[in-house]
Amino acid sequence: MNKKSAKVCICHIDHEHDRVYTENVSEYLARKDIPTLVIKLADGGAQSILRQCFDDSVAFILGFNAALDHSWLASDRFLDVAERYGIPVVQWILDHPSARWAEFHASTATNSRFLLNSAQQQRYFETYCLPGALTAVTGGVGPNRRSRIDGLSFGTFMQRTISCLVPLSLQRIRSVEQSEAAIAALDRPLGAVARDAVARARHDLFGTLHSHVAGSLAASGQAVSPEMFDTLCQVVEEAVQTLRRLRIFSVAKNFPALIQSDDSAAAFAQGSAATFASNVGMQATLERMPHCRAVLSVSPMNDMIHDRTMNALNAGCLAIAEDNAVNRDVFTHGENALLFRYDDDSLEECLDILCGQPERAYKIAQAGMCLRDDPRIRFGQFRNIVDLARRGRECGL
Repeated sequence: MNKKSAKVCICHIDHEHDRVYTENVSEYLARKDIPTLVIKLADGGAQSILRQCFDDSVAFILGFNAALDHSWLASDRFLDVAERYGIPVVQWILDHPSARWAEFHASTATNSRFLLNSAQQQRYFETYCLPGALTAVTGGVGPNRRSRIDGLSFGTFMQRTISCLVPLSLQRIRSVEQSEAAIAALDRPLGAVARDAVARARHDLFGTLHSHVAGSLAASGQAVSPEMFDTLCQVVEEAVQTLRRLRIFSVAKNFPALIQSDDSAAAFAQGSAATFASNVGMQATLERMPHCRAVLSVSPMNDMIHDRTMNALNAGCLAIAEDNAVNRDVFTHGENALLFRYDDDSLEECLDILCGQPERAYKIAQAGMCLRDDPRIRFGQFRNIVDLARRGRECGL
């Protein structure tokens, strides 16, 4: 295969998030002079459009979550066909593997490679999901061009009409009620394990989620199957994220913030000072960021900078983020970002600085914006997307 003509097939379902992530990957590959073929999939089932993936110029195929796992060509699973053709298939699991792995049915260590957003997720996947699989870390999904501005001044910063944007869904993979029901449905000893793990993990911004589940199991003297361990990690992760987001809403609603979430958050997020907007899409949020002085966000993993924080830097916003392991490595509190925890008043202090000290807030935002082209921010570890496809097989790039 001529390396100059080799291209990457990026396959996605017709979902706004997947379209944005496709844009981010395509931008990175274009900078590496690697052309892309973008294929929009139907929602599972037979996908005749995927025959384009077997053109001689295709180096490898990239898909998000289980979209390719659920796809067929005639009577054959797509992953099996790709393996027969010798074309590497890379599947990017966008959430914690405990929340997604049960959706995969056709994927094996030979017909797929797997991208995870963080090293913690990678270790979890290799241990509890598919040992022996080829994996790599991307460092997140990266910032998007829609949020990027040309320049920033104190005047334009103060003219922004939104003081602080808080774009956090409360209902993620499952609703709050469904998450609570999942814990209640566990056998009583395991329900106690899950609640103990939630208590251990809710304020921990440095350790791994599954270490808390393992610690709670050990303390109770129980052993479980890998499948049940996966279930416990999923319900614990969902509960921890719910508690953290409710804590943020309880504070942010007392400040002139715009809280964006789903309808289930309305009762918790509406306050005397804040305004609430429901079900705002990702693209609209990205385009709104240049009109905000600050963006407050969280990450489901302690070792991953969330793309909302990356996009905040892109837009010249003051980034307000968790005081977790990776943010401490990249940011300095009070210099180029504001960092908060969940077990003290640090979030209130961050919002006080934003609202009460505008010149200081601007200087922090300006310093943060200088980081937006830092390799850890701009494309994270996207190089691993291509490197993973190359491993163990010639892919033409």
